[in-house]
Amino acid sequence: MDYKVINKAIAVTENLFDGVDERPVDCDFVLPDYYPDIAAVLKCTLKPVIQSKQLSGDRLIVDGIVIIQVLYLDEARVCIRSCEITKPFTSTFNVKSGVENPCIRLTAKTEYVNCRAVSPRRLDVHGSFSVKLKVTAEASCDVVSAINGEKMFTRHNVVTYSVPAMSAEKSFSINEVLEIGANQPPAEVLIRGDAVPVLNDCRLMANKAIIKGELMLCNLYVSDAETGDTHKIMHEIPFSQIIDIEGLDEEWQCDVKLDVISSDVHIGSNQNGEGRLLEVNMKLAAGVQSYRTGMAEIVADAYSSCCPLRLETKRLDTRQLTAIHRDTSTLHESFDLPEEGAAQVIDMWCDAAVLSERCEQGKSHIAGRLMIYMLAKDGAGLVSFYERPSDFELEFEDDSTGVSADVVVSNAEYNTQGGGKVDISARLDVTRRCFSDDSMVAVADVLIDENAAFPSEKAALKIYFANSGESIWEVAKACHTSMDAVMEENTLDGDVLTKDTMLLVPLC
Repeated sequence: MDYKVINKAIAVTENLFDGVDERPVDCDFVLPDYYPDIAAVLKCTLKPVIQSKQLSGDRLIVDGIVIIQVLYLDEARVCIRSCEITKPFTSTFNVKSGVENPCIRLTAKTEYVNCRAVSPRRLDVHGSFSVKLKVTAEASCDVVSAINGEKMFTRHNVVTYSVPAMSAEKSFSINEVLEIGANQPPAEVLIRGDAVPVLNDCRLMANKAIIKGELMLCNLYVSDAETGDTHKIMHEIPFSQIIDIEGLDEEWQCDVKLDVISSDVHIGSNQNGEGRLLEVNMKLAAGVQSYRTGMAEIVADAYSSCCPLRLETKRLDTRQLTAIHRDTSTLHESFDLPEEGAAQVIDMWCDAAVLSERCEQGKSHIAGRLMIYMLAKDGAGLVSFYERPSDFELEFEDDSTGVSADVVVSNAEYNTQGGGKVDISARLDVTRRCFSDDSMVAVADVLIDENAAFPSEKAALKIYFANSGESIWEVAKACHTSMDAVMEENTLDGDVLTKDTMLLVPLC
């Protein structure tokens, strides 16, 4: 019996590495001479920043810095001060070597941080952070796409898959001199600031990705160190970049990740000698990962009407990236201020973290936690720090079976109400990668036992009593005949029977 098996390599995503490197932070440092003494520590933050990575053979080396910032009160206890130090770190991961165009996704987050003043000039800091690495790449799975031969019958499935393709990274600088508005007093000392890059648009061309966005800056400064008066200023700096990605197809989908890898903001003087300028020097990194989507027809089952077939099958798991959505959501929170120590809010800022993601009934659910931080003064002008967690859940209309999300706070505002209440509005920029997952049985190889041929049938038709829910394909397979012939003989338009039926089965 002559037949030909046609094989096809289906592209699948292979997970090469998924792990975490947890790193402790234990240090103490002495304030520089030009900083005032510490009377009380308000808040200590620890922020890990990944600055570069290098893949060499089976080792991925990640270099970065940990930024430790301490907000404290000076001896007068009315003016907020800020000191900052950085510590370098290196994380090394062992990954599979020799992989073409791996998709490397790195994230770093703070686990915890504690800080205490050992003396008016010395701080003791303990904490930890983690660097998470996930590496994926395109792999292949060989399956049968067709079987050609007389009296050979095949059932096919169509698979759609997405796999990581080309990627590129580009670092670029933003250097600006910004003005403090005339309606605000000049600045003496910067206390703290946030810099959040927001992607507005990504357009693909042959071998190029064009990204546009804004850098959202928010800075808190002291205008008078003797009174401790503070003011907040906000700026938006637009940016655009062309990123070369050799081999990029404009029909592909791209996931863009923006990070601030270095930040330097200083107060500058104008022509009158007033501190009304902010000298901003930022370095950003734009990482672009493209995904290629393909479609293929595979053999899910097969039989011969002449002799038995022995099929080797395998489970084929595919994931299609259906869309990358970028949306904004605003969270509103209202809570009571502490009865003591919070007569006036000085500043409020927020961080957001994703805790879980799930898809149900055509909707994506993203659960997270919003951390609200607040500096406030009491009736006597003394400053205190407060923080409060608030859990949230976002819901989006996504027709998908899986979702992966990133959430950042691009803006946060507050209003104090009568009765000791404060209302908070936090704008979240949400990136969602929506997937459609599928799993099916695929035929990997076919062997024919020609020595065990089925006996020839003398009759032209056979009566078969089928049950409701039975498949015509299985009926034809059991009777060694053609499914199309059974459906035509019985005037059927569906593969699955909806009721008990007597079938007339034509025999080959």
